[in-house]
Amino acid sequence: MKSKGEIWVSAVLFISLGVIVISVILAAAIPMINRISDKNTIVKTKEVLITIDDAVNTVANEGPGSQRQLDSLVIDKGELDIINGTYLVSWSLDTSGEIMEKGVEITEGDIHEILNSTFVEEVNKVRLWVTSDKVNISLNSKFTSPFKGSYSVTIKNTGKFINDNPVVEISVV
Repeated sequence: MKSKGEIWVSAVLFISLGVIVISVILAAAIPMINRISDKNTIVKTKEVLITIDDAVNTVANEGPGSQRQLDSLVIDKGELDIINGTYLVSWSLDTSGEIMEKGVEITEGDIHEILNSTFVEEVNKVRLWVTSDKVNISLNSKFTSPFKGSYSVTIKNTGKFINDNPVVEISVV
């Protein structure tokens, strides 16, 4: 009789120990997985911003009527803002990971990035953007900025100028 009770006590202790070990591993792994996921999202977004920036600059330099079609522009996480009247394309994402040092602007080519604190504890906002004072953007879309999801984008040189800068129309469908 005594041995049956000892077996059950041992079984309960081993199960409890297993649950505790799994909980500790998950508690350490989940923030790391989220940070890696956010870093991958940032890398993909940089590629999107480079594609948009290259297309805008190419179309602006080629002259009136020049256009480029960007199929399947996908924004899975975060929000993409296209500011009408200037050349500012900005993407932002709320993240719980400290992906980079807070408050320090980093420039990689034409892409600028910064991580700032928010009013919510342990939530930061990472922001990436491309800008130029040599081009003006005219946004033509049935959707309002910020954009999130999958879109087809057409970038076209309108042939118009504002302050000696070409106006490039970005159509988001």
